Amino acid sequence: MRYLDFHTHTWPEESQDTDAIISCVAPEPVCDQRTGVFLSYGIHPWYIQGHDPEKLLGHVREAAHFTRVVAIGEAGLDKVKGPPLDVQKRLFCQQIEISEIVKKPLIIHSVKANNEVLKLRKTMNPAQPWIIHGFSGHPQEMEQFLEAGFYLSFGPKILYPSNKAAESFRQVPEDRFLLETDHTNKSIEALYDKAAVIREISVKALQEAIRRNGEKLIPALKRG
Repeated sequence: MRYLDFHTHTWPEESQDTDAIISCVAPEPVCDQRTGVFLSYGIHPWYIQGHDPEKLLGHVREAAHFTRVVAIGEAGLDKVKGPPLDVQKRLFCQQIEISEIVKKPLIIHSVKANNEVLKLRKTMNPAQPWIIHGFSGHPQEMEQFLEAGFYLSFGPKILYPSNKAAESFRQVPEDRFLLETDHTNKSIEALYDKAAVIREISVKALQEAIRRNGEKLIPALKRG
């Protein structure tokens, strides 16, 4: 069975047995697609400054309708890096609306802003799935997101046993998680190997669970 790298900024090698969702950041053009490669497209909070926000939104609105773009994002809030939070929040809310219009899931970047993201989920009551990418919080934070209906995508931080993300990953329900390499040089195969050990299951069982979750969120993954 093929691996699924739910969120990455690196194109997989042609020889890899991997499906990947490549994160594209506005205003970059939508890149070419090949078999097994899908795209998400959004306004990353780090890269808002220096651009006209309305033009950035125009890029997202256009890209959102492309078949090869299967999700909106990564979009979100970051209290450590980026413009003032009110600017980030306005653009985030507008991307939520785009996600709802095109009926595609939203991949979320949240740094020190989990409370704000949870409040927006409750206020806006979206129909489309929301996925926190690179989740690295402790199990109590995980439970808050799960109760609010989120999915969680875990990255290379689970490779380190002392990291709270590893314990959260051990406990997360089988139908609510994904794996990603994000912007690192870690291989998706190594991530799956470690993840299987953490959950005390086979790599094949892990692949099957992640494939089910991915295809439930993004039916286009079924077609490759």
